[in-house]
Amino acid sequence: MLHITGIFKKFSSHIKDKYLIESVILIIISIILLKVLFINPIIGKCDNGDFDRLMTYGGISNISKNYNDIYNKFLHTNYLITSPNIFFVFGKDWVSESILLKIAVVIFLYAHNFSNYIFDIRYLAFVYSSIFLLGVFLILKFNKLSPILKCISGIFIILFFTDVSYIEYFNSFFGEAGTIVFFFLNIGTYLMLISKEKPKIRYFVYFFVTSACFLTSKSQELPLLVFMLIVYLGLFIFYKGKQYRKCILIGSVIVTMVCAMAYFSLTDTMNENNIYQSVFLGVLRGSNHPRKDLTELGVNEKFMAFYGKSFYNRKSSKDPLGKDMLREFYPKISPVKILDFYIKHPNRMWEKIKDSASNAYSFSIPGSWNFTKDEYSTNKFMNTFRTKLIKRYPKLHHNIYAFIGFSVIYFVICIFYFIKSKERSVRLLTLMLLFILASGSSQFILPVIGSGYGDFQKHLFLLNLSYDIMFGVAIVWFAHVIEVMFFKLKYGFNDKLTYNIKKL
Repeated sequence: MLHITGIFKKFSSHIKDKYLIESVILIIISIILLKVLFINPIIGKCDNGDFDRLMTYGGISNISKNYNDIYNKFLHTNYLITSPNIFFVFGKDWVSESILLKIAVVIFLYAHNFSNYIFDIRYLAFVYSSIFLLGVFLILKFNKLSPILKCISGIFIILFFTDVSYIEYFNSFFGEAGTIVFFFLNIGTYLMLISKEKPKIRYFVYFFVTSACFLTSKSQELPLLVFMLIVYLGLFIFYKGKQYRKCILIGSVIVTMVCAMAYFSLTDTMNENNIYQSVFLGVLRGSNHPRKDLTELGVNEKFMAFYGKSFYNRKSSKDPLGKDMLREFYPKISPVKILDFYIKHPNRMWEKIKDSASNAYSFSIPGSWNFTKDEYSTNKFMNTFRTKLIKRYPKLHHNIYAFIGFSVIYFVICIFYFIKSKERSVRLLTLMLLFILASGSSQFILPVIGSGYGDFQKHLFLLNLSYDIMFGVAIVWFAHVIEVMFFKLKYGFNDKLTYNIKKL
């Protein structure tokens, strides 16, 4: 007993001396996650028809078979484990969250001695929360952050990313939850890698695994592989060791293959749905010459009959999956062809970009649809700081020129540091910061190309997440500049501390 007590005291002392700030921040985040996601009445997201794709990988189904019970616009916490598909690794519409769902199902079954098959979605929230906390920890322990900057980073993460509009996805089967946690973990493993003077191979492996998970968390993220390959190239250039470069090459190939597998796992129905919406709810939406647009896309004008009609409206005489559509429409349209259309019509692309800005940050205070039936409470503890900030300054958050101005300044500063700095870690850091910019800015047009205005506000989620991360980076950078100026005025750069700060 005394031996165990001694170990605990030694561990506590180590945490206090080395990770005090990180520990305090993680404790605060954990309390918020616990109160919002795990203590009744819990908050989450209700099913809009997208849950089935992920549920399949956990062998999970709805308890009720009645359509009105399933889609009653309330949060469901309990699901039936019909056949634990633990070894069903890969199949149609595969996403990386399927791995996390399997882990959650295994934990649930183990915790209940494999005798209870009513799955509680909070076990999935637990897995998401654990990964999120790990990602935050790795980011905060980045060696370029001074104690002051760690505190600022931690406070920002608490205020912005524990907002209910973000973490409510943890109690759901939506892909946005995976996007959040894998993005944070991807950034965290990258910072851990570049902070090492001579990193071990396993640090590269961690980064490649998490980047693959992020890129495959939703089909919408797959095009970001192009930008991630630039980050991989940077690693290859700056790490000259033979073993390093071999690992980077192998990792790059494997991630590319995983992304390709995820893309080809998409079912025909999903692809057809996206193409249908990208044309009839995208290209033709707001067009002055819709018939001409169809012709330019290489499609017969007779398909104008589908203009303004939902893909899911299959009961009418015009079936979006009818023989004519399958034979003459879908084979002639592709995302590349739609992108080509917008490139040839820059004014139309600009209109879509402005629409994306107008629909960004469509956050809302939770309503009855975020609670289980009859458990809606206005007194529920939750962090709504980010959501209320958006409501208070709507013009700023929906202004395309504000997005462009911020993006340009952010880009110029990153390039400046990349060119000016001689430090490998700083130059590699700027590559990741530029990847975050590319991830966010690309969402002004990629969702429109991919699926038009279908579920548009939800498809802009990565835009919201990326720009919030960049805003946090900007605040930390600004605090760093002030910190450097303060020590320069007070001590000069002969002081070791200020010298280390100056090296940033």
